[in-house]
Amino acid sequence: MSAITDLRNQLVEVLQKTGPGKPTLCEGWNTEHMVAHLLLRETRPDIAAGAVLSPLAARTERKTEELAEKLTDGRLYMEAVEKFAQAKAPNRMHGTVDEGMNYVEYVVHREDVLRGSPAANEMNGGESRIDHEDEKIWKTLSSQGKMFSKSYPDGLTIVGTDDQGSPVFGRETLRKPAEASRVSGLVQKVVKAPSTGEQVTITGTPLEILLYLFGRREAAEVEVEY
Repeated sequence: MSAITDLRNQLVEVLQKTGPGKPTLCEGWNTEHMVAHLLLRETRPDIAAGAVLSPLAARTERKTEELAEKLTDGRLYMEAVEKFAQAKAPNRMHGTVDEGMNYVEYVVHREDVLRGSPAANEMNGGESRIDHEDEKIWKTLSSQGKMFSKSYPDGLTIVGTDDQGSPVFGRETLRKPAEASRVSGLVQKVVKAPSTGEQVTITGTPLEILLYLFGRREAAEVEVEY
């Protein structure tokens, strides 16, 4: 099986073992909200579009809440997880597209559930990473640096380690201190982008770095240097 298939199967298993009513790292969301979000994202792109298009955000939030309310029922929750597992979304037609759209999403949401409560972590046996996951996450962080570093105009560097803290993945600069180019006549002037005063280096395993950059700062086990 492919990495994205293994990851999806694992996410399904985590959701099944955890059940409804457990908190997640997403503020205001229990596990039933997570299942609702994932199912709508896979089967109703017209509704899920609000996650990236702000004019549609209110509708997406409302539909997610409505479905989540139904999924507080354990039987309906399990049925919804199974529908997510079996969904034939268009992006699954091609493995590369599927991976590009869903790999990071599934990793982060798996951890949202597992780290949302001690009970969820215990139910799932603690360790969550699938084979070669850190290697794949590191490649993703490196290749999509602009997306991950847009909140760091003064520069962002990551140092990828193993679980013992050895920098086995090396050091990667995702963003250098920002400069914006402005053309005046035939002369190009370089103008500094707005500064936050935060040139940041983040050190940790690729999974922990990913969680930190995705806004799960309190849950991510990383070292941050300014």
